[in-house]
Amino acid sequence: MPVDFRRPVRDAAAVLAALTVATAALSGCSRGADTGATPPAAAFGEPVTITNCGRTATYDAPPQRIVSMNDHVTEILIQMGVGDRIVGMGYGEKDDPLPETAEQFRAIPSLAAEYPTYEQIRDLDPDLVVGGMRSAFDDKTGRGRDALEQAGIRTFLFSEYCGAGFSDIALLENDFAQLGALLGTEEQAAALTESITAELDAVRARLEQAAVAPVRTFFYDSGEAEPLSVGGVGIGNLIAEYAGADNITAEGPKPYFTTGWEVVGERAPEAIVVLDYGATSAEDKIAYLKNQPIVATTPAVRNDRFVVVPLDDFFESSRMVDSVATIARGLHPAAFTDPE
Repeated sequence: MPVDFRRPVRDAAAVLAALTVATAALSGCSRGADTGATPPAAAFGEPVTITNCGRTATYDAPPQRIVSMNDHVTEILIQMGVGDRIVGMGYGEKDDPLPETAEQFRAIPSLAAEYPTYEQIRDLDPDLVVGGMRSAFDDKTGRGRDALEQAGIRTFLFSEYCGAGFSDIALLENDFAQLGALLGTEEQAAALTESITAELDAVRARLEQAAVAPVRTFFYDSGEAEPLSVGGVGIGNLIAEYAGADNITAEGPKPYFTTGWEVVGERAPEAIVVLDYGATSAEDKIAYLKNQPIVATTPAVRNDRFVVVPLDDFFESSRMVDSVATIARGLHPAAFTDPE
């Protein structure tokens, strides 16, 4: 049967929960609806200057009216203690936010099932828009970073989508440090980063202690005529490395890219990680793979070795700890069997 550890217990869950409660107490209640004018924030002792995706910006005071464009960004901002400053969010119909963020998450106004329009953003008079994917700032829809910044709205984009990819956890550390600095919540941002990196390192250490060999793994996102898989420059490949998976399509030049079934067959994966999202269920994806003529010949299918991971856990956030733990346990169960 497929292995599906959708929500492994995370060692630092209590730390994050305590952090969220503490920062919520300090910053006040969540914004349930936009109440109009927001009192100006106290100025920084010295201006804060950051460079994000090649754009340099200087902040004289922390932003007070934030629009969050993606679910994982909303969760991160809450974990950093600024959930009460979020005046609206895109992709706001999530029904299973992280437990430590759930109360604030559900109180934030949802602007759209997916991304809000430029006009919706402007109407909220935000001083910062934070996007977790390149699609959050789509020039074709009029909500590109240039358009927003010309309207006096600062923007921040997670760096996986503006550079050479996500080759190292240092990218997350830098993004979170910059967010903490411009938001005026450096301690909360540092605590969140430390929690994530400590948990990732703990999984890696456990695999090293067990002396496991990486398992050749095919990461299947979607697609029937051609499969969409994980390349070598995104956070998915970093997740694979932490989890003891040898990504068979690591030559891909993008975080996600289209490959061929012949390639999958030739590389004979020993396991398949299925990303669970959208209208096609993980179970249906697995059924398709088992009947795909080429994939059906691979060791992964012959041994029924599948691991299911929610797509939500494949982003630059604390959720990546869940995906690493899920995949590591699925590929190397013996490494997580405590001695009697």
